[in-house]
Amino acid sequence: MPCKEIVNGVFLIDTLPAAVPGLVASYLIKGEKTALVDAGHATSADIILSELRGLDAHAWPVDYLIPTHVHLDHAGAIGRLASAMPQARVLVNEHGAKHLVDPSKLIEWQARLFGRESLSIFGTPLAVPRKRIEAIGEGYDLDLGDDKTLRLFWTPGHAPHHMSILLKDQHLLMTGDAVGVRYPGFDFPIPVTPPPSFDEDLYVRTLGQIRDIRPAGLLLPHFGPVLDGTNEFLQSNLETTGRWGRRVSEAVEAEEPLNQVCEFFVTDVAHRARKSREEIPDHIIQGIKLSAAGYYSYAQKKRAG
Repeated sequence: MPCKEIVNGVFLIDTLPAAVPGLVASYLIKGEKTALVDAGHATSADIILSELRGLDAHAWPVDYLIPTHVHLDHAGAIGRLASAMPQARVLVNEHGAKHLVDPSKLIEWQARLFGRESLSIFGTPLAVPRKRIEAIGEGYDLDLGDDKTLRLFWTPGHAPHHMSILLKDQHLLMTGDAVGVRYPGFDFPIPVTPPPSFDEDLYVRTLGQIRDIRPAGLLLPHFGPVLDGTNEFLQSNLETTGRWGRRVSEAVEAEEPLNQVCEFFVTDVAHRARKSREEIPDHIIQGIKLSAAGYYSYAQKKRAG
């Protein structure tokens, strides 16, 4: 089902990009007011609107739209949703606000990384009027009423415009891409370290910060809740990030090509999943290759000083 309640007043909406389930989740929190965290690709807007109406036909417009960051698999639908819900405020990290007002650079990067055809599949984001946007700094508390308060806080590393959202009463953390992804058959975190602005030092610091919070559960956009073993999940990501970082540093120092780093990352994931390389779905392979490119670029910049 595209929508399911995880705990009281917290719903997962499967945004079904390209009609594929289990890839990108959005999270709805219902108190006296409602907030939608992450929104998927632009073409997912109609799915989300349909699910919101299905939950409450009389009160489906949300009060707050909150992308964890402005990458198009998280914020691509924000402009379309904001247009459909003119009373909703858009809360985004201060480093990403300009890209919602003018998404041209996001569109350019989408085309560069995934090809122009990806825009026809996943859609082109609409601009959000500046007056609709509230830029969030390092921390912000949002009271939704009915004992539901969100703590929005800066979690850079994956991207400089990344924030995560803690539902304080239930101590559930909507992570964005700060803690990696987890898919069926891959019951462990795979770090997400894409270009152009991945920063290993900040990523590791953010993982430590989240681990110190000791969340009762992690609500992943890719994909679904982790309600048991959260500390082990975070520790596993730290270990993998360190292993990948050491390998990338060696590769850059030895002037090895990027494709060798890609193969190391893919082989590492296959080994942990106890699968052959051929058993890894293409969307996971592509994500790993993107992470290898981001890590490699970061290491090159760090080496250059």
